[in-house]
Amino acid sequence: MKKITYILAFLIISSTYVFADPVVDPASIKNQDKYYRDNAECKALAKDNKGGVGNVAKDTAIGAGVGAGTGALLGAIGGSVGKGLGIGAVVGGVAGGGTSIYKNHKNYDQIYKNCMRGRGYRVLN
Repeated sequence: MKKITYILAFLIISSTYVFADPVVDPASIKNQDKYYRDNAECKALAKDNKGGVGNVAKDTAIGAGVGAGTGALLGAIGGSVGKGLGIGAVVGGVAGGGTSIYKNHKNYDQIYKNCMRGRGYRVLN
């Protein structure tokens, strides 16, 4: 059980570092200094407005609750309510938190892309 918990925790934490920023077409950059300033401002705007830790914590808690209930039910069928409850809570929490992290990153990307496009840059992805 501890191994599963550690592996799932590692996966959810490491997933926050997998995402890359959208790519700006270098041909659309006319002034390097202006680009660096615009890029920093758009990243800050996106970071401040994407959603946050509160959403991740809430979604993790909801996922853990749903997972615990489901796990307890399956554990009762299989003969070990406590084990099912624990595994269900961990899996549900990771699923809820991972989904929230993904949504936050998608929001970040959309805000960043809109900001950069609004400043005249072509965003490729």
